[in-house]
Amino acid sequence: MEDKIKEIIEREFNAQVLEIKRITEGYSHYMYLVKINKDPKEVIIRFSNNKKEDVGLGKEKFIIELLRKNNIPAPKIYSFNGEYMVLEKFNGIRLDIIWDSLTKQEKIQITKEIGKLLSKIHSIKFEKFGKIESEGKIKADEAFNFRKVGEKPEHDPYIRQYLIDIFDDCARLLSYPHISKEFMEKIISYYIRNLGKIDYNGKATLVHADFMTGHIFVEKIGDEYKITGIIDFEFARSHAPEYDFIKLHRQGFFDDEEIKQALKDSYGDINEQAVEFHRLTRDLGFAWAMVESGNKKLSDEKLKELEEKLDNLKR
Repeated sequence: MEDKIKEIIEREFNAQVLEIKRITEGYSHYMYLVKINKDPKEVIIRFSNNKKEDVGLGKEKFIIELLRKNNIPAPKIYSFNGEYMVLEKFNGIRLDIIWDSLTKQEKIQITKEIGKLLSKIHSIKFEKFGKIESEGKIKADEAFNFRKVGEKPEHDPYIRQYLIDIFDDCARLLSYPHISKEFMEKIISYYIRNLGKIDYNGKATLVHADFMTGHIFVEKIGDEYKITGIIDFEFARSHAPEYDFIKLHRQGFFDDEEIKQALKDSYGDINEQAVEFHRLTRDLGFAWAMVESGNKKLSDEKLKELEEKLDNLKR
């Protein structure tokens, strides 16, 4: 891989590599921080590790270009060829690294910036709900064209697409013999009983879908922190906006009333019941991703945690 990276840098920048460092965070693409002897001095190289169109580099390229067109701080793309993408390395530091050391007022100030950023992302709309593929194609449910025999009742396109995605994860998990069928009955029953919590009548919205402090870069300018960039767009999709609050909910932003209020002051109203519902469904997807990657222990831990949540919700 080192020789390959050197070839890319020589070809794309006519430069020499000074240092290569593997970035170990994340579960999909392989990434490297590369220092070179010419401007821009440091770059990020992402190598595709997925043939799936809805998590590939072609999809990320589309999202990055769409965000930058809307003045949202996504990284500049220096080079792209389908197999790899060379990206700008942001100034600043990842927010998760410094979050616990910040004062309460600093956290409130940054949270307001986060709310403004999410509001800007969510101003980007699509015609239909679904997973985003290369060049912005939306992978949405397409019904079979039956011969017309009467008036067809209207359905909810958001609920249909969301349930199709959820039950995909359920089906994948159930294909592993060690997964408890009783647990899957609990989770499916919960989904059916609580669909009203995610009632959404708005337009299909661009969501990052992995929005968390570890994907936000900040820099202190004067007395305030500014967001210098956001990264990792392989899970971006066309969805309801509350889906982007899952990771913030998991990271405690809704547990502290002042932090939560700062988010609402800068973003606007948030359907917290929908966020909690989305978090449960996303955790199920995470459990599948972990067992698929070979991390059975973490997958089982997440499923056990989910089952305990469901049992507590019944009380």
